This record gives sequence, structure tokens and C-alpha cells, in this order.
Amino acid sequence: MAFADLREYLSYMKKNNKLIEIDSEVSTDLEIAEITRRATYNHLYPLLFTNVKGYPNWKVVSNIFYSIKGIYDVLQTNDLEGISKRFLEGFSEMPVTIIDKVRSLRDVLKLGKFTPRAKKPSFKELNLKLTDVPSLKTWPKDAGRFFTFSITITKDPESGVHNLSIYRIQVLDEERAIIHWQAFKRGSIAAMRYKEKGITKVPIAIINGVDPAIAFTAASPVPVGLDKYLFAGIMRGEGVEVTELDNGIMVPANAETVFEGYVDVNEVREEGPFGDHLGYYTPKDYFPTFHLTKSFSRENPYFHVTSVGKPPLEDAWIGKGVERIFLPFTKMIVPELVDMNLPEYGVFTGVGIFSIKKYYPGQAKRAMMAIWGLGQLSLLKFIIIVDADVNVHDLNEVVFALSTRVDPQRDVMIVNSVLTDSLDFSTPSPPLGSKIGIDATRKFMEETGREWPEEVASDPSVAKKAEEIISQIKSRYPHV
Repeated sequence: MAFADLREYLSYMKKNNKLIEIDSEVSTDLEIAEITRRATYNHLYPLLFTNVKGYPNWKVVSNIFYSIKGIYDVLQTNDLEGISKRFLEGFSEMPVTIIDKVRSLRDVLKLGKFTPRAKKPSFKELNLKLTDVPSLKTWPKDAGRFFTFSITITKDPESGVHNLSIYRIQVLDEERAIIHWQAFKRGSIAAMRYKEKGITKVPIAIINGVDPAIAFTAASPVPVGLDKYLFAGIMRGEGVEVTELDNGIMVPANAETVFEGYVDVNEVREEGPFGDHLGYYTPKDYFPTFHLTKSFSRENPYFHVTSVGKPPLEDAWIGKGVERIFLPFTKMIVPELVDMNLPEYGVFTGVGIFSIKKYYPGQAKRAMMAIWGLGQLSLLKFIIIVDADVNVHDLNEVVFALSTRVDPQRDVMIVNSVLTDSLDFSTPSPPLGSKIGIDATRKFMEETGREWPEEVASDPSVAKKAEEIISQIKSRYPHV
């Protein structure tokens, strides 16, 4: 089941007693953000603020991705890997390159049920200003008010592929805002391609309030070259209903608010500070300016927000959802991969743990280099590779592998001066920094110069008898 829009999702959650309505008057200045963070830390259900100070006709929605169960609610399944597995079943063996696979996906999807479909919009043109919506100040020392879960939509000037991404947006005044897209993000790359063509005003749309599956897609590292509308269709099981704006950008037809305009690539302004997902304030930096030309809204609109900070908040659970959904896609590129874990406290681009089926010496380092070549995973600062029998989600098992299968000089690889998350202030010259890969697999003769020792294992018959006796003891002492 796909939700038609944000309102249908909210109705579903309310019907299932999973929506928390807050009628107390709250302010967009720190209060909504603080309540949201505390709700997420406590795994409470999504919040609907119905009495927002200074915004009588608005309702604010937050904490949609309150835990991994929130992802299940949004996508209507707890088999996240199954979404991509079922989609990939119709494809042949791994092609020579990922680009070949992406092209084949696009060819098939042009005729598939996942493609976007034209629909008359539910919103109407209004004289809505950027300052008219209940955007948030989330931390005391933030530079001002920000859109925190609005979706920025761009279109590649050559391929026409649409991109939907979540960038924080600092509101400057009624008609201007600053788009925080980092150099390696799709929006920024599209802007550079426009500039190469001599176009300095990049058409974009900033939307808010859609089916959360679309918002989830916008926050996901979809392979470059694959239209995110198509991927949202995969997530939803059916295509997204869209309408085209005058500037050529397609937007979801059921969005709550739409700001049409352009980004001037030659007009950069100082953005920040902003308390981000690392739990620190991002220092000031320069990013391009958005200019509003038209605005649209539904009646009595809902505004979707989030609040980031020290994990695990909504972005951490989105990361866990991405981990599960993208595992089959990652296996397609790295065939020996068994499982992966992007720990909630690893802030998504910090730490990644991967298990592989190891068949030959040096395979772990080969795998880590392959992973560093994959989209958002390329930003991982720490990669740990373990054997297939290690549960990557049990950190004690991972620590045991690190303790018993790693020689630091032999098994640790450090790569210098490579692209990292530009929000990572620990790097000496963001966005360039270093990465570390750790081979925590059992070693072959060629890797150590000697046979790997045999691991201890119980005698099966003795183990069976011992387990029977232990079971009897546990039944007599159930509280032990």
C-alpha cells in the first residue's frame, strides 16, 4: 500500500493509535525541536503540533522516522531488503560496470509501474513567502530559522534526470534562502553542469509535506544516474504522481507547499552555524542563494520538520533503513558481501562494518576499496571487514574479531587526502581527510606466512549431554 500523500499517512497512523497530537501552544523557536529530539530518543510515535505560536493555519509534523519501526510504517513492510530483492529479481547477472546496470534499470523503468505519472496538483498558487512557513530554529546558537526536512528538487540539464534531496536551508528573508548542498551532492553537481553551459540561474523547487516514502527516498543515497522519482516508485510500489512547474521542475502533485525559483550559482552567502547530526555546530561557510519566484500551498497545510543532534535521532533510523534496503544493491556490486551494519552512533558516514565470504588472500582489502567506491558509502571514515560467520550487528562479536584476527601493521590500511563528509570537523582540511580500513578476517597462509590456528569446538555428543543438564538446571532456577 502506498500513501497518496502526507495526509493519508497521518490518517493511517492516527487510526492505528500511532500519532501523538500536541495541542499545547509551542514555538518554532527551539521548543518544537527540543520536544522532537526527546520524543525520538524515547522512540515515541510521530508528533503532530496543532497549536503553533504565530502560525494559526499550520500544523507541524515531526518524528516520522522515530525508529526502524517508523520506516516499516512508512513503507508498509518490515522486510526492507525484500523491496530491492524483488525489484532486482528481473535482472540478469552483474554487468561489467554499475553504469551498465543503471542504464538497464532506466530502460526497464521507462515502461514500468514505477515511473512518475502526471496529475493535476492539489496545491494552488499563493503569495506565500519563505518566512510565512513554520520553519525551525533547532539549537540556541543556530544562525536563524531553517527548513530541516524540505526537499530540494533539481534536474540534470543534459539527461533530464530529477534529483530530490534533503539539504538544510537557511531562511534569509521573504524571498531568499541559502541551500547547503555540499560539493559532491547531486544538487551541487547539477548546478556545476548548468554553469558549464553558461547558465548561472539553476531552476529548482523546494517542497514540503509529501508521502514519507518520497521524503525517505530524498534522504537516501540513490545511485547516480537513477532518477529519484523512479526510486521513490520502487519504494512505494507504484509511481509518484507529479506536476510540472513553469521552470520545468516536476514536483509531487500532492505536496503541501511548493516554492518555485532558482539558485544563482554566482551569488554565495555565509551560511550557519547550525547544530548538525554530528552533535556539534557546523562552522560558517559559503553556499549559493535561492530566489523565490512563485509559491503554492494546500489549504490548512502541514509542515514536515526534523531536529538533528547527537545520535540516535531520525537521521540515524533513516540510515538503518537505507542500510537494509540498499544491501541487495551493494551485494550486486560487491558479490562477496554478506551483511553490513552502519551503527546508529556511527553517524551514517563514520563507521561501517561489513562481513564477506572470504575465498582468497587480500580479499578483505579489495572489498573495502570497492565499498569506498560506492556512492554515500564512499564517505565512510572507518570500514571494518569481518568473516561471514561474524554477526555485524553484534558489536561484541566484532570486537572479538578485531581482538583475535588483526595485526595493526599488517591489517590496517590508511588512505590519505580523500573525500570525506564535509561536516566532519575532525578532518584537517574538509572535505579532504583520511580513512582507515581494518581487515578483521581470518588470514590465509599467503597473508601470515603460517597456517591460521584451529578454533576450539566442543565434542558434539558431550555438548548435547551438557545442554540437557543445563536445561534442567535452568528449569529449577528460572530467575538465575
